[in-house]
Amino acid sequence: MSESEAARLIFDHSLSRDRVGRIGVELEWFVLPVDDPTRRPVRDELAYLGRLAEAPLPRKGRISWEPGGQLELSGVPHDSLGECVEAVAADLAVLRTRARSAGMRLLGGGLDTRPPHFTVALPRYQALRRYYAHFGSQGDTLLCNTASVQVNVDAGDGSDGWRGRSRRWLITNSLGPVLMAMFANSPVSSGRDGWEETVLSGRQLLRLQTDRFRSGPLPRGGDPRDAWTRYALDAGVVAIRRSAWPRPGDAHPPAVWTAAPDGMSLRAWLRGAGPREVRADDVFHHLKSLVPPVRACGHLELRMIDAQHADDWVVPVAVVAALLDDEPTSDAAAALIAARSLAPGPQDWIDAARQGVANPSLADLARSVMALALSGLERLGVSPALYHRVERFAETYTLRGFAPAHLRCAHRPAVASPLTAKE
Repeated sequence: MSESEAARLIFDHSLSRDRVGRIGVELEWFVLPVDDPTRRPVRDELAYLGRLAEAPLPRKGRISWEPGGQLELSGVPHDSLGECVEAVAADLAVLRTRARSAGMRLLGGGLDTRPPHFTVALPRYQALRRYYAHFGSQGDTLLCNTASVQVNVDAGDGSDGWRGRSRRWLITNSLGPVLMAMFANSPVSSGRDGWEETVLSGRQLLRLQTDRFRSGPLPRGGDPRDAWTRYALDAGVVAIRRSAWPRPGDAHPPAVWTAAPDGMSLRAWLRGAGPREVRADDVFHHLKSLVPPVRACGHLELRMIDAQHADDWVVPVAVVAALLDDEPTSDAAAALIAARSLAPGPQDWIDAARQGVANPSLADLARSVMALALSGLERLGVSPALYHRVERFAETYTLRGFAPAHLRCAHRPAVASPLTAKE
């Protein structure tokens, strides 16, 4: 491909689904043996759980595994928030039962405190491991010891107002730091300037500091598809995929990932810096490796939210749905962003990960956002049970200036790879 062809491909696929209303969620869980929660399951235990978990789920959710053995449940997108929550909750209930039958339990939280260990050794995970090793010692912790709630929403269309992709990009990126702060659930001790502080979203701070460009926020303003295209072209290539030499009987030879030249961006590869020419599948593999707080992949993926305790995962899903898919709430959110001149840069995201709602301005903004969301949920007509769960979360945490991480601060263990906050 030429650089212009790759740029057009990225642009066309970035926010390509011209609609609103659908919502989905992907939930990551740490898997703990019931007999000893401090150890990681051995491969045979995970293999047995995998055979159970991969049986069809009642609401068609899909199971996958992260590098450290985190179990991920990917729900099917639905046309309403209520349908989404109901379907994922049904599949999750089945998964929890299967885990118990395998002597395991699923734990919600942003950071695992067990030593990091690669349990799922897929070639692309090993490629990511080699890539992150260039940025220091945190890569294994990032890949093996983190878990999130990923909310997926439609990208919107070319219109102005709440249905437009520009509005939805504005809200998700401008309010991303406060969403991260509201749902911070990975406290960790961090040495900074000679003293110890408690970082409330250690997971997100790891992400932001391991590869700041790949994991950091995109600039605001203009057509978001243009911003995404420039970002994707300038991001470093993790690895280059090729097929192994076929063995007799191999219909599809296995993929082999080789390290990309140090510091090579996709743009540089397209200009001839790589070992071969760039193909369309190389571009798509590269796009899948990008992990900013808001990712454009046809729809919008919100990746800044820590995994939550028990069934509190429904709260961030509901808040995001209200902010984006209820017209008056979207209008009010855009007005709030304008009134407070919210245009967070990379350091604002890092500060939000460290301080969360312990920062008075973020706490005040979180209360405003939650009030808007609760009002929007009433108009969306969600069930009383869902509304009351969000309201109870707000009263327990947000309105009091707390996040879930505060419950764990008094007895927080350090992560296995110490988190050092560096400017």
